[in-house]
Formats: sequence, C-alpha cells, structure tokens
Amino acid sequence: MYLIPITISLAIGYFILLWFFPLFFEQKTGKVSKKSFLSVAIIFALSLLLYFIVSNIGDPWWANRFQHAMAGGFITFVVCFLAAKDSGFPKRRFQFFFISILIVAGLGVCSEIVESVMQNYAGFTMSSSINDTWLDLISNTVGSLLAALILTPFIEWRKK
Repeated sequence: MYLIPITISLAIGYFILLWFFPLFFEQKTGKVSKKSFLSVAIIFALSLLLYFIVSNIGDPWWANRFQHAMAGGFITFVVCFLAAKDSGFPKRRFQFFFISILIVAGLGVCSEIVESVMQNYAGFTMSSSINDTWLDLISNTVGSLLAALILTPFIEWRKK
C-alpha cells in the first residue's frame, strides 16, 4: 500500500522543514527536540485516522478526493505548521502562510509527477484520465487552504 510510504515521507518532511523554515527566515537551522517526536507521533496518528476514513468511503472517486484533500493538503500543511512551531523561530503569519502554501503545492505537483512516471514508465495504473491529476491538485489546494484557515492564527510573532 502506497499510503505507508506517504506517511513516512511526511515524517521525513517534518525534519527537513524543521531545518528549512528557520534557514529560510533568519539563516539559523532548527534543532530536533522532544517536541519533534511528539510532532512525528501526531503526523502518524493523523495519517492512520485518514487511512481508516478513506478505507470506509464506499465510492473510490470520493475516497481519492478526500485522500488528496487531507493527506496531500491538510496533513502536509500540518507538517509545515508543526515544523514552524517546533523550530521556535519568530515568523509572521503571512510569511508562514505563503511559504507553507507554496511547499504544499510544490509537493502536490511532485506527487503527480511521480504518479505520471509510475503510470507511463513502470506500468502502474495510477489514474484513469488526465482530469484525475487536475482534480488531485484541486483537492490538495482545498485541503491546504482549510488547514491554513484553521492553523495560521496559531502562528505567533515573537522577537528573540
């Protein structure tokens, strides 16, 4: 099942973003702490919940939309949020929102490129039409905007 590698990728992505966010904003890198392991546990728990919900959606089309909105958009934005919070660097909400939306969109595009390569060169059937790719990207965007509306207000600006 390819959802397990996605969850592992999200956890690895958390550590990359923990390092990346402070570097992008103030030229210092983030550090792994006890909070980091709690954040990874949250990522795994959200992923498991998502997989349970998706497996119980009867219509494959809606299951795919929900999976992309929640894993491709919402949980990926949560990963950005946790990395930004755990790194402890000062950030403005707009900066966080803008860079996180770009990261989520970029990862969504990368995911669709991987699907295309797997379908066209490795013989896996990943989608039935090109419209599935566009719907996946739209679903990712909807999920990330939903997460942004919920989480961005919890980003605090603190001067060190």
